[in-house]
Amino acid sequence: MPGAIAPGPDVTLQVRVNGTVIAVPLERYVLGAALSEVTPTGEAPAIVSRVYEVQAVIARTYALSHRRRHAKEGFDLCDDTHCQLYQPDRIRTSSFARAAEAAVDRTRGRVLRVGAAIIDALFHADCGGHTTTPATAWAGTNAPYLPAREDQVPGARHRAWTFEASMADWRTLLNGDPRTSVGTRLTRIVVDATGPGDRVTALRLVGARERVVTGEVLRSVVSAARGPRSVMSTRFTASQTPSGFRLTGTGFGHGVGLCQVGAIARARRGDSLADILGHYYPGARLGG
Repeated sequence: MPGAIAPGPDVTLQVRVNGTVIAVPLERYVLGAALSEVTPTGEAPAIVSRVYEVQAVIARTYALSHRRRHAKEGFDLCDDTHCQLYQPDRIRTSSFARAAEAAVDRTRGRVLRVGAAIIDALFHADCGGHTTTPATAWAGTNAPYLPAREDQVPGARHRAWTFEASMADWRTLLNGDPRTSVGTRLTRIVVDATGPGDRVTALRLVGARERVVTGEVLRSVVSAARGPRSVMSTRFTASQTPSGFRLTGTGFGHGVGLCQVGAIARARRGDSLADILGHYYPGARLGG
């Protein structure tokens, strides 16, 4: 949970990497996490520098606010998306390693706080043009610094996606999880309600059994079978096709906090580090 742990130079994290727990100095962890979470391919050097400044502050803030998340298992953080990605080999292999290391040095010790507490600096790849709240995304607890807000920036390349399957494939996918199981027949997939950021909050699955689930439940069920790039977000509409159903959406990820696509577009137009962070985490203070 968010807290007031000081980001001092002697902080060391216990991180599980590829199944083995290792001790990692905080700033080394920040470098590896930043390189793992964003790759600003094709951007000018000044933009790359700003992007890694942003990601370094977020990585440091997130790590300290979630330190001891896995305390019962004997370590602080894992190396996958349950915490944040940490692939230390990227420090050695990434063409962005030097730029990222300089950005980490420039932002050393800087985190985002509200009062004395380090915030929960959530982030995601692409909001699709509008962020959302924790309550909408996963029935989490809202925070004033994690609002739903429009994120249409000139030059932002928000991704569009579709997921389509036949009626038989949809039945197989849905029946693979008790939360979405419809039985031997599927006749409709209907979006009944959306929340902030146009995220699906109520989706009706009509078949031999009728289920009402959130968009996040459907996303998790389909992603478990078809991978994370199948249903990429909960910002979608549903339509029937001659052979089955199609979801048409935008964005990639849960949509809460900083949108990396939007942040890169803001860096491209010259926004400062403080301005970028201030847009996505309003009310949070950048400091030590």
